[in-house]
Amino acid sequence: METREQNGLTRRQFVSSSVAAGLVGAVARVPGRAWAQAKPKVVLKAISTWEKPITWSAPLLELMARVEKQSGGELVIEWKGGPEAVPPFQSGEPVSKGVFDIVQTSPTFYASAVPEANALYTEQASPKALHAAGVIKLLDEIHREKFGVVFLGVSMSGIGFTIITKAPARNLEFFKGKKIRTTPLYTPLLKALGAATVTIAPAEIYPALERGVVDGVAWPEYGIEERKVHEVAKYMLLPTYYEVRTNMLMNRAAFEKLLPPLQKVLVESMREVEEWGRKTFREEADKEQERLKKHGMEMLTLPDAAAKQFLKIARDALWEQVTKDSPKYGARLKDAFVKATQMG
Repeated sequence: METREQNGLTRRQFVSSSVAAGLVGAVARVPGRAWAQAKPKVVLKAISTWEKPITWSAPLLELMARVEKQSGGELVIEWKGGPEAVPPFQSGEPVSKGVFDIVQTSPTFYASAVPEANALYTEQASPKALHAAGVIKLLDEIHREKFGVVFLGVSMSGIGFTIITKAPARNLEFFKGKKIRTTPLYTPLLKALGAATVTIAPAEIYPALERGVVDGVAWPEYGIEERKVHEVAKYMLLPTYYEVRTNMLMNRAAFEKLLPPLQKVLVESMREVEEWGRKTFREEADKEQERLKKHGMEMLTLPDAAAKQFLKIARDALWEQVTKDSPKYGARLKDAFVKATQMG
């Protein structure tokens, strides 16, 4: 059953809008009998950290459509479930072990195995710049070595993170002693601000805010409306910090079993999804924020001096954590990311 957000798209409309057109178009161009007789040669099993109707899963659906179309049905990616199948913080493990072939996730959910992945959030740069600067290649090497997976690419980007609170955070002193929902990504920043961190799964954010379990949540600047967070927390902190990036991982053995032409289809489709994800999510975030204002959410922008201090604390705290957790790769990653930011 669909649920309609006020003045916005239904959940299913957003997810299907970009994907359905490609699927329908592909089917329409193939004669019915030929389509019915065509059988995929290779089927990959995919899971997501997020539910299928949730917009965060849209890049995986987009990849599924593009791969099937570009391979002529020779390579098919099948959806095998979201968090109802595998809990978010465990979603990387079954792909590493080969139970599933592909996962769309976020580095914070498997940082215990690959802490270097959290570097993806640190600097603002386009997927093209990340490739050109060698960031993606280095991350792929690390993931293959430490987790037995191929780093296929960045499935979404182009937006930042915020902190949403029940009371107005007009300065950084506000956070001292406040209980803020976290993941491993946000913890260094929140602790530097003096907040008390509470780990809560995305699906539990609404009741946690409603019951006062937390005073606020660290969260991307997009996907707020979908979780109805605006109903229980009315203040969004600006400026945004870091860059939201989700990524696709594939079991290394499964990738290496693919014939080179199918590997090429998968990699090229992923590159297309990277560009699609950056453009789409930035546009949708801007639209959502206008709707959130109509819902009564207030955007609180820190004064210039406090904003600069806030961004410095955020960047320094995360890089300190990454380099501490990865003395082998931390400095190399930082150099590569800084190079990417200079490329745009």
